[in-house]
Amino acid sequence: MLTATQHQRIDRYLDELAGALGGLPASERDDLVAGVREHIQAALADRPEVTDADTDEVLRALGDPLAIAAEATGDDGVRSGPAGAGNARAGSAGAGSAGAGSAGGSGKRPLPQRDWVPAAVVVLLAAAPLVLPVLAMVGGFFALPVALIAGWVLLWVSPLWTPGEKTAGTFLLPALGIFWLFALVGAVGTTVCSGSMDSDGTVTSEVCTSDSPVPPVVAWILLAVFAVATVVTAVVLQRNGRRRATALAQSFSTGA
Repeated sequence: MLTATQHQRIDRYLDELAGALGGLPASERDDLVAGVREHIQAALADRPEVTDADTDEVLRALGDPLAIAAEATGDDGVRSGPAGAGNARAGSAGAGSAGAGSAGGSGKRPLPQRDWVPAAVVVLLAAAPLVLPVLAMVGGFFALPVALIAGWVLLWVSPLWTPGEKTAGTFLLPALGIFWLFALVGAVGTTVCSGSMDSDGTVTSEVCTSDSPVPPVVAWILLAVFAVATVVTAVVLQRNGRRRATALAQSFSTGA
């Protein structure tokens, strides 16, 4: 009998699979998820006492949910049937053989699944807002919306990330650059100091005024928060994207 923790791990795996299969009709998606659930239950039923390690082993053998979804909705015009996908994994000893049974012999991956996609998304969404505004004299402000739109499109059409990761990338990757852009155009405000000096050049009094909508301390705190959010999101998307791109590459190579 499975523990609550083991049920949670299986449900989390299946939820990620269902999210990655969002492009399929609801009936096909439900059938495929049900087939994978049955395989998991059958694989664990033969064990006298199921441990957490056993559960993790079965889930690892199935492979990454995004890789399974990419195979089930492949661009080669052949969709793996729900029962077929479940049976292929039921008879598989590991993720490699499962990929070989489902890849359909397609030797060339679609563009959104390529290895360079994670780096391109990070550059377009995180680096472009920091660099392009500085290049205003050569059209940087006009190129920025194009870079952001291209990055968002590539992020959302790629199967390399979960819906949650894509949402985080949409808002957090450009966060530091957008804050920097606001500061550059004066939206964060400026501080002006004026004073008087005596005949020997010594400043006798100085008064500083700021037209900033937020206090300087708050602005620095926001800058730090946005910097951390952007860097962490970039690292997570780059790492997970590369890992899943590698898994897809192995799947396509085995099926070629």
